[in-house]
Amino acid sequence: MKLLFDASELTPVSAKSVGIYRYALGLFSELVRRCGPDDHVVLVCNGDNLADFQRRVVPGQGSVVCIQPRMPGHIWRQWWMRLGAALCLRRMGADVYLSPKGFIPRSTAWPRGVARVAVIHDLIPFWYFKQWPGYFGRLESWLVSGAFEHAFRRADRLIAISEETGRALAEHGVPSRRVSVVLNGVDAAEAVEAVRSDLPAGVEGRFIFAMASGLPHKNQQGVLAAYAAYCRLAGARALPLVLCGASDVRQSGVLPVGRVSEKALLALYRHADLFVFLSLMEGFGYPPIEALRVGTQVLCSNLGVLKEVTGGLAHHVAPQSSDEVGQSMHRLCDAPWTLSQREALSSQAHHRITSDLSWERCADGVWQALRQGVAATKATMQGRS
Repeated sequence: MKLLFDASELTPVSAKSVGIYRYALGLFSELVRRCGPDDHVVLVCNGDNLADFQRRVVPGQGSVVCIQPRMPGHIWRQWWMRLGAALCLRRMGADVYLSPKGFIPRSTAWPRGVARVAVIHDLIPFWYFKQWPGYFGRLESWLVSGAFEHAFRRADRLIAISEETGRALAEHGVPSRRVSVVLNGVDAAEAVEAVRSDLPAGVEGRFIFAMASGLPHKNQQGVLAAYAAYCRLAGARALPLVLCGASDVRQSGVLPVGRVSEKALLALYRHADLFVFLSLMEGFGYPPIEALRVGTQVLCSNLGVLKEVTGGLAHHVAPQSSDEVGQSMHRLCDAPWTLSQREALSSQAHHRITSDLSWERCADGVWQALRQGVAATKATMQGRS
């Protein structure tokens, strides 16, 4: 089976889709490694991500086609989705098209017999339409919802990255027979070694680490309100809060560090007394399991998906109850954890990752979903003949 893996729109610097970019890199690497004797993966990428993906190609099992757009980005995207992808599939002789971003081409020139499979990370845009109407402009709302609905209708197989996303698809009216739930992969070890000197400037001693951008579903205001409640309880013993994802916050005890390097992020995870993650909506949620991986206690939202991912290793709270969160922060930060406590938690998290969240398991599940998509396409063609 020849697979076309479409990474043509992914970039390493897009703040909105950094999680999807990481997912695509990890998945592509393992898909190539776990190719069957008759399988081949063709990656379509761009100049921005070529080096990252090319390092992961296994000779004989994967190849790379780099597309360098020679037109404005929005025009190129329309060309690719309406004609370019179909032409590429014909030229490659592919059996199945995979979109790790969740959108599939609308081309009327789609090659006969080529299956369409899309990875659905979350339905957060639809959450915004209900909870924050007007947050997106009318045109953007129409384009985003239309792209999702097209994938829901026309894909031969949809891959949900968590049980929670699978349930959201079912609630949206997508038949469960067309959905495969394949949990995201998580790296079993840190990509680079991070030490205390890698911490952002100004971070010293003991501290609480939180991640929350200004996007409403990341609940930055909830984090700040909870920290204020914690400070009222802890008084002079309150630990400072290092806030990643924000650079313009002005609140006593809070050090906003904006976006940080990979090394700085890993150092923050490793050296914090507590990691706080109070999102109101997630499709998977990498940060809590990454903090647990290095033995740091995690206090996160009581979302079903975060319970699913952390597997009972995190402490869960109602994310909009600042008093409840503040009390939990006070209790968990009362005394520093010992090295043995951190090592025990890290060992449990490592077992959770290797047993249920490995990239090997993820790739095997995706290969199975791809074959199901191809089989569904063949069955449809036979039914029409």
